Amino acid sequence: MQRRQALLGTTAVLSTIPGCLSLSLSDSSLRAVNVELLNATEQRQTFHLALETGSGMLDWESHPVDAGVDEAVTLTPDGATSLVAVHGAVNDFSGSVSNLDPDGPDGEYCLHFRFQYPRSMDEDPQLAQIADIHC
Repeated sequence: MQRRQALLGTTAVLSTIPGCLSLSLSDSSLRAVNVELLNATEQRQTFHLALETGSGMLDWESHPVDAGVDEAVTLTPDGATSLVAVHGAVNDFSGSVSNLDPDGPDGEYCLHFRFQYPRSMDEDPQLAQIADIHC
């Protein structure tokens, strides 16, 4: 019985070591968060964006976008330790993209998102992450 407890204890300790090593040895650095704002309506819309990091919410930024225009916006986390979520709002819509990898890949990387306000009232606005991580 004691041997089984010792083996379980050793397994539990060893299983936490790789996670600790990856956190302390990670060379990942989030350089920028790029958001493509797409206004497919016939009216000017104001998009609101905010980054949530491991240390809290950063300031909201507002970006007016003319009718039928796509605009690229870059948000800089300014040395934030980890990105937890990207939040967006336009008119009555608000959404978030979370479950982001807090450690990121090795080296410098950028995250890309698309925030679309559709032409038709039958469609919902969309805030989605794009798979590309190149800057």
